[in-house]
Amino acid sequence: MITRTVKADASDPKQGMTLDELAAFVQEAHRAGVPGDARIQVRVNFSGGIKKLETR
Repeated sequence: MITRTVKADASDPKQGMTLDELAAFVQEAHRAGVPGDARIQVRVNFSGGIKKLETR
């Protein structure tokens, strides 16, 4: 079994991920062959901003 993992960290974890960072994560996941129905694991900061994303 081959597993592809795509991860992205916010450039500023305290402020959270920007829309451009989120779009780059999605593009990289598609390029890596991750299917569109894959589940995403998210870590958020205290105010709800996205700190980290990961999918397989």
